[in-house]
Parts: sequence; structure tokens; C-alpha cells
Amino acid sequence: MAWTPPSKFTVTISFLFLAIGLFLFVELFFDLLHILPVLNIGTFTSDQWYGIIGMTCVFLAWFLMFLGVRMKGM
Repeated sequence: MAWTPPSKFTVTISFLFLAIGLFLFVELFFDLLHILPVLNIGTFTSDQWYGIIGMTCVFLAWFLMFLGVRMKGM
């Protein structure tokens, strides 16, 4: 399978996922802005939920870029 450059749409969406995920991680670890609302669902705390959401966004950014490089026309 040959390498193909990803489309602008794929790069933009991947960047947005990465930016959201990294923003959540920076906000959680350094506690800079205090703008995240309380999100208690089940037995998880807000920090755990935002960590899960941040990890999911970073993974989706990587996976979308991986697919954009590996699949032709994406």
C-alpha cells in the first residue's frame, strides 16, 4: 500500500481533535483556567471523565491521520 498525502479536511479535523484533547490534558494537569464544568456520571469524577474524553480525542486524531495517509482519497 503506497503512501498518499491526506486531504485538507482530514488534516483539519485531525488537528481539531488533537487540539481539544491536548487542551483537556493541560487543563487537567496544570489546572490553569478552571473553565471545565463539573461532570459526575456514575462513579467517575470530573477529572476522570475529562481524561477519558481527552485520551479519546488524541486517539481519534492519530487514527484519522493514520487512515488519511493509508487510504487513498480520504
